[in-house]
Amino acid sequence: MKKFLIISVILIIALFSVYSFYKKDEEKISYETVNVDVGDIDVSVLASGAIEPINVVSVGTQVSGIIEKVYVDYNSKVKKDELLAELDKSLLLEDLNESEANFNKTKTALNFAKINYKRNKELFSKDYISKLDLEESEVKFAEAKASYETALSKLKKAKKNLGYARITSPISGVIISKEVESGQTVASSFQTPTLFEIAEDLTKMQISALVSESDIGMIKMNQEVDFTVDAYPLKTFKGKVSQIRLNPTTESNVVMYTVVIAFDNNTMELLPGMTAFVTIKIDSLKKVIRIPNMAFQYRPYPVKEKISNNEAFVYLLDKEGKEQRVLIKKGLSNSTHTEVLEGLKDKDKIIYEAIGGVIKGSKKRR
Repeated sequence: MKKFLIISVILIIALFSVYSFYKKDEEKISYETVNVDVGDIDVSVLASGAIEPINVVSVGTQVSGIIEKVYVDYNSKVKKDELLAELDKSLLLEDLNESEANFNKTKTALNFAKINYKRNKELFSKDYISKLDLEESEVKFAEAKASYETALSKLKKAKKNLGYARITSPISGVIISKEVESGQTVASSFQTPTLFEIAEDLTKMQISALVSESDIGMIKMNQEVDFTVDAYPLKTFKGKVSQIRLNPTTESNVVMYTVVIAFDNNTMELLPGMTAFVTIKIDSLKKVIRIPNMAFQYRPYPVKEKISNNEAFVYLLDKEGKEQRVLIKKGLSNSTHTEVLEGLKDKDKIIYEAIGGVIKGSKKRR
């Protein structure tokens, strides 16, 4: 009997110790929370790209030769048909003179052959010459005519080549690249050498930004864009999406698409080649019920219920300090916040982490 009492006392002490341990842990449990609030949610796509003129024209030369004079420099403003440079014309003039002399020679020969053929036709009609003589004069007339046409073609070409010695601007704009100096030899071959590049209008510029395939579905024409450049880090510039190019590129196994953003550069602050850091505005909501996305990370135990993609469970901290599961309906979401359409109100406290203790007495609310 005495032995039984001793064993009973020991069991009671052990049970009380276990209870005290768990009770102590339960009392020690604490929660980290975030507040439901009313605020804005902005969804955007970030990208970067180079600033470039909308239209750039390359100016080359159709003929080879030595640059005799260059009339423009970098940043020169030019008008359409304005003279940019001239080639040495001496060889081209010689070609022209030779072509003119040959043309005059063939012209004289053609006139003689024509007169001779006409005369022989009359003589043959009166039986003064043979048919063979007539045919020979006809052949010589045809040959003279072919030589004349060839000489005429060469003369026209020589005149054009002389005109090509004057290199003029095809558009009005600004010289952004100059590849030649006076005295330099340029050779026209299968590919026309580029001497100048002219930007048509630097007050109208564009950005070619690369957007990943995961984001390209959100990009639409005429969406508003904010962007910055390193030259003016405190200033934000405005633009709009003007083109979504369908030809993809691949960088580090990521498929990218070029999105063209047009903007006005009336102040001429932005220069070709600058790197622009782009924010394309997708959607924006003002003064909505929202929660920080970190509220979704708290998962104290598995959830068996099936919910839709626009629903989620979060855990409130009630007035007694106990957690309370809540089913919410989600709206617009960005990288930091999610809109709450149903299930929560302003200033509710949402648990995102439990520290220490044993979780007991959880309640559910749908």
